[in-house]
Amino acid sequence: MPSFIIPRGPISRRRVLRGLGATIALPFLNAMSPSTVRAASSAKAPVRMAFIFMPNGVRQDRWTPEGTGADYKLSPILQPLERHRGNMNVLTELGHMNCREGDGHYAKTANWLTGTKIAKTTGKDLRCGVSVDQFYAQQVGHATRFASLELGTEPIHSGVDFNVNYTQLYGSHIAWRTPTSPLPPEINPRFVFDRLFRENADQRRASAMENKSVLDLVLADAKALRSTVGQEDQQKLDEYLESIRSVERRIEADIARVATGENLDPAAKAEIAKLDERISKAMNGVKADPGGRLRLDHTEHSRLMMDLITLSFWSDSTRAASFMFGWAVSGKNFSFLPDVKLGHHESSHHESKEEKLAQYEKINIWHSEQFAYMLDRMKSIKEGEGNLLDNSLVMFGSSLRDGNSHNPKNLPILLAGNGGGIKTGQHHVYGKDTPLCNLFLSMLQAGGVKTDRFGDSTGLLPGLV
Repeated sequence: MPSFIIPRGPISRRRVLRGLGATIALPFLNAMSPSTVRAASSAKAPVRMAFIFMPNGVRQDRWTPEGTGADYKLSPILQPLERHRGNMNVLTELGHMNCREGDGHYAKTANWLTGTKIAKTTGKDLRCGVSVDQFYAQQVGHATRFASLELGTEPIHSGVDFNVNYTQLYGSHIAWRTPTSPLPPEINPRFVFDRLFRENADQRRASAMENKSVLDLVLADAKALRSTVGQEDQQKLDEYLESIRSVERRIEADIARVATGENLDPAAKAEIAKLDERISKAMNGVKADPGGRLRLDHTEHSRLMMDLITLSFWSDSTRAASFMFGWAVSGKNFSFLPDVKLGHHESSHHESKEEKLAQYEKINIWHSEQFAYMLDRMKSIKEGEGNLLDNSLVMFGSSLRDGNSHNPKNLPILLAGNGGGIKTGQHHVYGKDTPLCNLFLSMLQAGGVKTDRFGDSTGLLPGLV
């Protein structure tokens, strides 16, 4: 007698777990194959794309690896990624010709994923271009619950930077649905989690007030599905649901830490009383201070957001995502790092002073560590005969080479994952001023998009496919 039952027909890819107030999309299961379990293992998974933005550039003399091709040595800033060198490419000499006009960070951040010029304005008459994540979402978004996800850790800035006469809105957005429609990043992990796994606003509020886990809400449906699939699918389902539970617990733990004042910088302590009052609505997430900032541990906040992207890819809730570690002129306090006393933006304006450069480098290394964490998570998730990273393309980098000079040439760019047949494990050094849009075009074609041009692209990047 077999210990499981194989359903008569395949499970739909759109099958979800449902409960009162909750909907959880499923990971890829063998039972979703139209034929046998063996055939399922070779089923082609979709390509997911994520774009991870690091503000304020890098210490450029500690970024570029030594050597080229597969025989290269990772630089000090990239050392945390050593265990992933076989799953990524370091791409040197890519940049944006259209980002060279206009001073400061804004003229290089808004168009990081578009490759187009931005209209100089101090108001709301924005004009940029369609970003690569949204171009991809427009092609594949119909197949998922959400066309894309836009996440961050810092609130939107809507004032004017009169030093360069640009609206700060340009520094708060990297995703553009149309040339005049930027998509703001969501910075509250609770809201993102609920958006992914709760059905509608009324049900989200009701279940949050009752402090119900989304997994508790769908438990009956999960048990019913589990009884109809094979042992391998049962294991996948258990691992997937446990990952959701883990993220949910961590979000709740952060809410509790904020309520008690733990892990807050001094500026946040004055807000504890207000936050504590709002924490009674715990499932609605941590409330912001008057500046719109979430007073969460920055490392955990960033990792929660990257975990949410990973979960959204694993569940096929979306195939396009972007994440901003900070806005364009982020002054994030990194004093939680040893020997770092300066904010991010201040350290990036190093004036070639070694004391500032050393702190700038430590902040860069921290960003590499967080990216390595995301790759760890994606590689740990089995999908077919490989893992989630094998079926994804994840770009990490900045819109500036160096924060002090605001240089948009030779940008710091990594591409991880083998989605669409991309080859990894290389340091590619291209000709000077090679368009970054050539990378975007290569990624789009790897994702199955039929286009021969994006932004100011001039062709595909050699050596990737």
